[in-house]
Amino acid sequence: MDMDEDEDEEDGDEDDGVSDEDVDEGTIEVPISENPPEPEGEAYEEGGFALGEDTTHQHPQGQQQTHQGFPRMARLRCNLTTMSQRYNLYFAAYQDKIYVFQPKKAPQILPPPSLILSPRKTKVAKMLGGSIDRNFPHQMNSITVGNLGNLEVVFFAFDDGDVGAYYTHLIARFIRANTNRDGGAPGRPTPPREFFHDNVGLSAWGLAIHEQSRLLAVSSNRHEVTVFAFAMNDNPKKSCLLEHDDSPKVWSGQTALELEKHFQSRTRTWRILLPAGPEGRNMPSIAFCDDESGYADKVVAIDIDGNTWIFDIWKVGSHPILYPPNPTRGLVNHRYIGWSVLVLPDSSFKHTGSLSESLGVPPSEIIRSTSTGRPGVSSPDSEAWLDTTCSLFYVRDLAPNPVDFIRQRQMGGPYMRAHEGLHTTADGSLGEEVEMPDEEDEDWSDMMESDSDDADDSNETQGRPRCGTPPIQDARWAALINHRGPEGSAISDISSEVHLGRAIIPSFGQTPPLDGSASGLITFANDSLTRTHNTKSIRFQHAKFPPFIAKNMTMLRTQCTDVELQPFDPHGTGVICKSVLTHHNHHNRRNEPWDLARHYSERVSMLLHVPELNLVVAGAMHGRVALLTLTKTSRSIHGVSVRRGFRVDWVLPRRSDEVKRVRPLCALHGIAMSPVPDPKARGLDLHGKHGRLPPVWYRLILHYVDHTILMYDICRQMGDEDLMIF
Repeated sequence: MDMDEDEDEEDGDEDDGVSDEDVDEGTIEVPISENPPEPEGEAYEEGGFALGEDTTHQHPQGQQQTHQGFPRMARLRCNLTTMSQRYNLYFAAYQDKIYVFQPKKAPQILPPPSLILSPRKTKVAKMLGGSIDRNFPHQMNSITVGNLGNLEVVFFAFDDGDVGAYYTHLIARFIRANTNRDGGAPGRPTPPREFFHDNVGLSAWGLAIHEQSRLLAVSSNRHEVTVFAFAMNDNPKKSCLLEHDDSPKVWSGQTALELEKHFQSRTRTWRILLPAGPEGRNMPSIAFCDDESGYADKVVAIDIDGNTWIFDIWKVGSHPILYPPNPTRGLVNHRYIGWSVLVLPDSSFKHTGSLSESLGVPPSEIIRSTSTGRPGVSSPDSEAWLDTTCSLFYVRDLAPNPVDFIRQRQMGGPYMRAHEGLHTTADGSLGEEVEMPDEEDEDWSDMMESDSDDADDSNETQGRPRCGTPPIQDARWAALINHRGPEGSAISDISSEVHLGRAIIPSFGQTPPLDGSASGLITFANDSLTRTHNTKSIRFQHAKFPPFIAKNMTMLRTQCTDVELQPFDPHGTGVICKSVLTHHNHHNRRNEPWDLARHYSERVSMLLHVPELNLVVAGAMHGRVALLTLTKTSRSIHGVSVRRGFRVDWVLPRRSDEVKRVRPLCALHGIAMSPVPDPKARGLDLHGKHGRLPPVWYRLILHYVDHTILMYDICRQMGDEDLMIF
């Protein structure tokens, strides 16, 4: 499928690879009422519980949903709202529907919806059911927006495993046409249709979109990631010359390196399956990691046990890399559940001149821990972690009192000693800030691939990279299934100009046939237990990444209340801030809704990255969000260098907001962020004809399950460290 077409061309008739016989046709509703909806009794129904739990819904009538009243919401999912970055469009996922709004300034931020989309349901979804709500499984778990090639898409995932996507320019075109249509004119504008629609075999959660490589990725409760790689005319990876190919033969009848060459050529559409090892669990969040050319090289996923999984997308015989939960969690007596992950390039970080600016806390209050989980105890292979929890004492207008929640959670010892002026670190020494040489002066030449056979990838032969030539006994080939697969597994059309879709499991070199039927896909999905059992992982401490990734890429991951920053360099310095988003009963009520209990609501499961502001917005289900400024510095403390870090600038709603009780007593449905519309822009467009000069204002929308909407305008002046919040 050609992803380079102009936005003004009609894409509605594109083939999405799913026949009409396999799906229920999606429906579309165009509200005509100009009045806001009136509530109909309860604004929402009870939903499921923790991620992946098999809990029967007690209120099947929750499926009844109408735009004439407040729509009902799925409960305890991930982020269920998002905003276009090109058009003034706001998307809210309500159970099985997507409501499309054109947001305005206060007081009525969300007027009546301009469009209601009902994504289709595959036959596979009907056969599978859901993991959270068995009576109403076709409810969305997450939704996001991003660029896929030259076009922007809205991408969503369902609890029954369905995933789908619409082009936002077709949605905008339909809304414009429907708004401007003469009431007496015959016919109606063509409604938008999903250009992509598939199923991943079980409850789908994490979503990622890659613009340059034109990939869609989905994580599921199968403990694996599925990457949909569309065929491309402009191949991002040059064909490589196979020299002395001693790699074993695989299912397709090719050698492993021949399959890898064909796989990387992108001449067909691939369904790529990346299984985790036996330690893997349900994965609520994923992100792409780029190579030096800006193409997707890896997928990073976090599971609910706190493990981070790093998958190589394009290498046959590759093994996933496992990074266990943060070892310093021994300092805190609470659960560790992984919820969100981002991969951040060096360009996302703002340069700062001191540690105080970089981490938001005086150096004397930074605590060093190691991978042993005990302050001051280290080993030759131990990781260095800088704990900046004391920075919460310096967050302006913070609603909860840090002293209270630090003491309540049995974590007061080292933090209170550091903050109350004793100024000794956890290992008994005084924290001193030292200036280090510029990081560009360091030699990173020893950072090589985890698979040594790729060491020659940078060599050029007749303008093309030369493939590695590992011996057969190389560990990379250990997991390959080196026998001919069943009928249909061979790839015999590799020289044809027309290539159909194909599935591949790179770690095993398998290319299992899929006949397009629902039963065939379910059989393929049900083999996940075998794939997981046979997958061997590499420990993060023993992994070696390409020099560019090791030097320039950093992972940000969240769990119940904490935020962590970990470089891809296994020997780099990590930064952790605990209890950034804790539950806070600002109404002081005895009986809160069940989903505001700490067990459910303390999950930082919503992340937004705004590179233009050097900002990450982290949201928790209990209804508060943290604004994290990404920073970098050349400073050192406790004998370790601090290349990249973050500081907590604000937590919204602020104390002054909560005194006014602007935050409702209910859970957060979703968070979304986009540029404020340019006054010179026309219609639904966000940007004017000639773009906008800095500073650029962004709007952050917090959407609660009682339909309360809070909106903040956020800006960072040029050369100014502080975020401006209005």
